[in-house]
Order: sequence, then C-alpha cells, then structure tokens
Amino acid sequence: MTTAHDDTPAITSLLANVTKEDIRRDPFPHIVVRDALPRELYDALAKSMPTAEYIGEKVGKPITSNERYNYMSELILGDATMSRVWKDFVTYHASPAFYAQFLDLFREDLLANLPKTEERTGPLCDLRVGRRHRDDFQSHDILLDCTAVINSAVTGKPSSYRGPHVDKPYKLYGGLFYMRLPEDDTPGGDLVLYRYRTEAHTFYTSASEYGDQRFDIDPEYVEEVTTIPYESNTLVMYPINRFALHGVSVRGLTHHQRRFVALVGDLEHHLFDLAL
Repeated sequence: MTTAHDDTPAITSLLANVTKEDIRRDPFPHIVVRDALPRELYDALAKSMPTAEYIGEKVGKPITSNERYNYMSELILGDATMSRVWKDFVTYHASPAFYAQFLDLFREDLLANLPKTEERTGPLCDLRVGRRHRDDFQSHDILLDCTAVINSAVTGKPSSYRGPHVDKPYKLYGGLFYMRLPEDDTPGGDLVLYRYRTEAHTFYTSASEYGDQRFDIDPEYVEEVTTIPYESNTLVMYPINRFALHGVSVRGLTHHQRRFVALVGDLEHHLFDLAL
C-alpha cells in the first residue's frame, strides 16, 4: 500500500480484503466486492474523477451518446490537473504488487481454464511487470493499466454500450470498479454474465479504436446467468478465457454518465483462440 501525501488518503488495494473463498465460479471464476475501498479514499477518488467531456477533449474524441471515454494511467500521471489521489491510485493498481495480489487470488482458476498458459508465458509469478504506454514487450512480459472510464450520457434512445462478448485473448485479466454517482437513478448499465447455450457458436470481430479486434457474440448463442448491479464502490474482477462472457445491460435515456475504473493486464500474444 502507498502512504498518503499531505491530506491525500493512503491508497488501499482493491483486493486488500479479498480471499479465494470470495471467488464465484458460475458461470466463470470472478469476484464481486462491495465497499471495496475505505469510504474516505473512495470519496476522494469519486469527487475528482474526470468527466467524459474532459477526457474527450484530452484524447480528441467527440461526445456522442453512450460512448466510452478512456483516460489511461499514463495520461492521468502526466496531467498536472489530476489529483494526487488518482495518481497514487493508478500507480498502485498498475504495479507488480497489484499483479501479485491478482495472481495469489486467481492463479489456480486461470490455469484450470487455460492449462497451457505457462507453456506460452513462462511461470506467471516470474513475469516482468510493466505499465501500458510507458513500457514495452522488449523488456516486460505483461503491461498493466488502471484506466478511468466514462460511458457518456444516453440520448436519442436507450442503448447498451456493448452486448455479450469475450475480452481480447491477449489480456490476462479484466476488472471493473464502479463509481456510480449517488444522484444517478438511470435504469440499466449493469454487468450481465453469460454462458454458452450450445457448444456451437460464432463470434464476430470488429475493429476497436486502438487498432486491434473486439470479439462479440450474437445473443442467440448465449444465455444470461446473473446480473451484477452497477453500484458505487463495487469491484468485479476475473481471469480472461473463452468462457468469460459478459456484457452491459441497456441504459435508459439519461444525462448521467456511467463511471468506472478498468483494470487490465496485457500480454504480447493470445492465450486462447475464439471460434469465428
């Protein structure tokens, strides 16, 4: 954990109070942690979180309905107007210490679903951990990020930012830390977890704004298993594999923005393939 700067709250890991007993395995291994951060720390982050308009201006992305705006660790750390608490928070949650916590929690489940992982990567505990957009794969094996994310207001008609999908196969894990505003009474925007209806299914790809491919699946091939409400100070985290199907439920028309932190660990090469 990091120490406080002046009156900035000390950083507590999102995984500080999580144990293997907290892992849920239906429909795939994941954790749901409510009140993940101490209230003082959460409140300090929440009140200084950037808006979609701020991020959009910084990254040169126009504001449209229910679009995603990412402010990655390196952008936060290089922004003189961002608060110290955010800089401390992203530094810790894109660090070797946080990766070690993830591994202590999920290594067994990860290898159970992807048993050849360490044949491709080497021992997971020995991976050289760097930070995305600061380091590269010449000197590091996994690049972490802790990104402030906004889904913009929903205008025109209700919509889902993204339906059922599997995260990119070169990512080792995914995490969502929800920072819902207390005045946000918008229905929807929850995380839906799915399982395949049958072994026969088809993914389709589309280009992401980062130049790689997204893997989505038609809803006819999946069934909903559980819904995790979009609630403040709630963490959802999971190892990524082809069973880790999830999506976002439809959000109603609203001027409120959907706010969360995305936690990722990128590898250089895919760990699994998806039937296309």
